[in-house]
Amino acid sequence: MNKATQQNAMMLASLLGVGEAEAGERLARTVLITAAPGWKSGWAVEVGELIGRTVQVSHQQEPTDPDLELVIGDVTPRTSARRVYADLGSEGAAASLEPVAKLAGEPHGLYAAAAACAVSAVVVHAVIDAADLPQARLPMRLDYAQLGVPNGALDLRVDVGHAVMAGAGAVAHAFLKAARHIDIHGDLAIVDPKVVQGGILNRCLYLEDNDVDRQKAEVLAERAQRDFPHLRLLPFVTDFKAYVRQLGHPPETVFVTVDSRLVRRSIQLEVPRRIIDASTTDASGVIVHSNVLPTQHACLACIYRHVPEEHARERSIAEGLGVDLADVQAGLITAEVARRIVRTHKSIDGDAIVGLAFDSLFRQLCSEQALATPEGRQVLAPFAFVSAWAGVMMAVEMLRSFAGAAKTNYWSVDPWNTPKARGRMLRQRHPECQFCSKPEYEPIIQSLWGELAEA
Repeated sequence: MNKATQQNAMMLASLLGVGEAEAGERLARTVLITAAPGWKSGWAVEVGELIGRTVQVSHQQEPTDPDLELVIGDVTPRTSARRVYADLGSEGAAASLEPVAKLAGEPHGLYAAAAACAVSAVVVHAVIDAADLPQARLPMRLDYAQLGVPNGALDLRVDVGHAVMAGAGAVAHAFLKAARHIDIHGDLAIVDPKVVQGGILNRCLYLEDNDVDRQKAEVLAERAQRDFPHLRLLPFVTDFKAYVRQLGHPPETVFVTVDSRLVRRSIQLEVPRRIIDASTTDASGVIVHSNVLPTQHACLACIYRHVPEEHARERSIAEGLGVDLADVQAGLITAEVARRIVRTHKSIDGDAIVGLAFDSLFRQLCSEQALATPEGRQVLAPFAFVSAWAGVMMAVEMLRSFAGAAKTNYWSVDPWNTPKARGRMLRQRHPECQFCSKPEYEPIIQSLWGELAEA
């Protein structure tokens, strides 16, 4: 079992309460995709790439029946296997264990990406076929209007200026995969100090097997650039704080895709004008947030304020790796810390882990069963369709923010089911926020962004 497959097996084992071997057997099941000719066949390839990051996928019929056949559009099934029927049109998408009504019209690419996430969730749920999975309601009906894209926004140019994307992991990949369907102009600095680990291939949609050990920022910029004729992707192998120091001023727009609450708070403390953020909670949730300074409502540090569970996880990581709590809270492994880790885990190559996030090494050791702690589940990686949903939601939030239509600032979505607009909320400031509650930040915000707010 390779590292990417093992990440999926760990996540599924945690969800089902079974061993990794049994989880791996379920993930080895095969889905055959049968699609109507024309543009739906092209969409079927996109769906197959997403499902194939979790279970086995084929578009060609084999001598033996698959475990499940996904039938897309008005086409005859090719096998007698269990089936999921799916279709999409210009207004929505549907999936069911029974044939679905034919849907008319070709959707916008962003809506097709959302439909791919929704159908992938149904298929993964059906082929794994376990009662302990999160509930997936059937039939699935996705109404694109529930996503909240402002009227006409999909036809407009979005000029992001000189924006920054913090992180080059799964959500960053998913965001760019979704955003390629939007006419985006400007520069996007992709900032990440880490290298590609084998375990992230299960959910980083632009990555290939030969990308392991390459710089995450560089490979994402290289692979995604072809999808953005008017957006220049600029990789920076450093952390966000160092990038801002190099820039000399806070960036106007930051897309936040990092997987650390602490790092999210630190990004808000750098006082960027606009933040668009998306995150996943193992395989059970997607959260989207945005804010534009000055604001009287919740900021990113309010949403991801410090909680006691952070200390529990950080302590567990520190104890497991044989380092100090303060080292873990710093975020990345230095050369000196790597030497101390090697004293506890002699099989580790110290040079190879310098610059790696503590969470990443912790997850790797858990997957190798070199560590086993109650907090291990908190760093388990989601399935690909969960990260893909986060990317779609982030692209939608970008459209809402740049159109001035973001009247809410928080949306929590169940990735196993279709999003509902009524779930959007306007979160208020937290009285103990380390950014909003500090009056010393107010004159800084006004001097940086006050005139733009008045314009």
